[in-house]
Amino acid sequence: MASERAVPRTPLLEMRGISKRFGELQALDKVDLVVNEGEIHALVGENGAGKTTLMNILYGLYHPDAGTISIRGKDAHITGPRDAIALGIGMIHQHFMLVPPLTVGREHLDEANLFASQSILDFVGAIQIISPEFRNHDVIGSVG
Repeated sequence: MASERAVPRTPLLEMRGISKRFGELQALDKVDLVVNEGEIHALVGENGAGKTTLMNILYGLYHPDAGTISIRGKDAHITGPRDAIALGIGMIHQHFMLVPPLTVGREHLDEANLFASQSILDFVGAIQIISPEFRNHDVIGSVG
């Protein structure tokens, strides 16, 4: 039985050496992010860790002080949101009021989880996914 060799894939998105400074604050220092097609990633970190700054750079709201962005192996020159959108990149901005604050006692835990899950699903339809196979997918229709 012949062994199958893994075919090297060109990443869907590569952000290499991304740095961003705001005055004296070094918000990002040589950050790399690689996303292959079909992968789902979560940026997790404390407040001020640079998650939003990195995504604002990808979406063209901020310009990196250093680093490169490539889409499917080609340099992407993202000077603003229009460039990002043309490349199939969309962004839902962080908003703390998408799900209203809930007081969760033991008796309300299931209710709160259901409410939060439904609120998140309500926004799934607004997500632009960079992969062309999914770009025209009827997400809202598939989740109800």
